[in-house]
Amino acid sequence: MPTELSDAAPWAAAAAILGLLLLSAFLSGSESALTAASRSKLKAQADRGSSGAVRALALTEDGARMIGALRLGALVANIGAVALAVALVSGKFGGAGAALAAVGMAAAVLVLAEVLPRTWAITDAERTAIRVAPIIQPVVFALAPVVAAVQAVVRGLLALFGLRADPEAQVMALRDEIAGAIALGHSGGAVEKEGRDRLLGVLDLANRTVEEVMRHRSRVEMVDADADPGAILTQCLASPHTRLPIYRGDVENIVGIIHAKDLLREVDRLMRGAEGPPGALADLDILKIAMPPYFVPETTALDEQMRQFLKRNAHFALVVDEYGALRGLITLEDILEEI
Repeated sequence: MPTELSDAAPWAAAAAILGLLLLSAFLSGSESALTAASRSKLKAQADRGSSGAVRALALTEDGARMIGALRLGALVANIGAVALAVALVSGKFGGAGAALAAVGMAAAVLVLAEVLPRTWAITDAERTAIRVAPIIQPVVFALAPVVAAVQAVVRGLLALFGLRADPEAQVMALRDEIAGAIALGHSGGAVEKEGRDRLLGVLDLANRTVEEVMRHRSRVEMVDADADPGAILTQCLASPHTRLPIYRGDVENIVGIIHAKDLLREVDRLMRGAEGPPGALADLDILKIAMPPYFVPETTALDEQMRQFLKRNAHFALVVDEYGALRGLITLEDILEEI
């Protein structure tokens, strides 16, 4: 029986070495696939109901933890494979054999557990990431405490040199990645110059404020709520704008917004309705048909203002400063023109 066990030991060691190399190759390939996969493509797959894409997105949310766990697992597997190979060969061939075994295993690890699986994984990164994510997720979870300890040590070492991780770096990197893809598409002929400019303009909205594109108050046409109804009607018909702010007493006192169509409907009701004698226009109450004013701070980012316009189904807002003083107005068309 001892002889049978000793005869089987080399084969068991060889099988263990092969298994460790395969494990290292799987972890290395998974790391490359998950880091190379496009998050936008994974998001599209997740929206279509792919559970693997959902898991892949969850893994890439904390890329440092994922990479740390996978590299730790691959490192342990590689060290174990090399140690077994050296022990197996040194028992029969001595120190010279152990040295040759170490060199041979280093080459095997480089080719079979690093270059080959990584090259294969990035040829179709998204599909590979979706397939391996359900297996990798529990591995990352199991190694999370060890990885967290290593990350704490690394952060401490970086702090000694005055280096700190930027929490906004990933967001900015994503924005730069999108901008780079747009520019690359333009240089390759897939995106026209006008399309490139519009897409880059959308990305730039977060860095621009309402104050930069608003129409200054000196250029804003307003309606006096106390003016003669006939004069109000004439002014609105002569104006190139369909929406006009209404003030009472002082131009700072904005009490409403009048839309030309609402005004014409009210005039039509007064003049041609059942109770509409020829002098009925004098009964026009401009505030009765005015919309409530919508005020926004001048420091609002353009992308946020566009979202608010769409959320409120509005196209027109009055811009005020920190003290509530009127600075101007901005419309949805102004933002679209800026893009």
